Amino acid sequence: MRFRFSWDADEADLMYLAKDTGKVSGVNAPRYLNGAPYKTLVGTDGAISQAVCKTKAGGYFTLTFQLPQVKLTDQSHRNDIEKFMRAYFPATVKALGCA
Repeated sequence: MRFRFSWDADEADLMYLAKDTGKVSGVNAPRYLNGAPYKTLVGTDGAISQAVCKTKAGGYFTLTFQLPQVKLTDQSHRNDIEKFMRAYFPATVKALGCA
């Protein structure tokens, strides 16, 4: 598992980040989640979520979660990744004092 935490002054385009060919934020076959409390997309091998979080480091908190060991064509982990992000990201936002 890989996690990346970042704070930025501006809201990020999560789809752009997910489709980036770099190893920092790439997520295969990304789709936005409907009904998620935060802007979130989930792919076959990871997810990215973002929330407003006013700190000295920036105004937006973005978390990227990646499973580099998952084969890009393996669709079997998407639901588990979604469940994980629905639980983990809100808890992280709360722990950071952003909520």
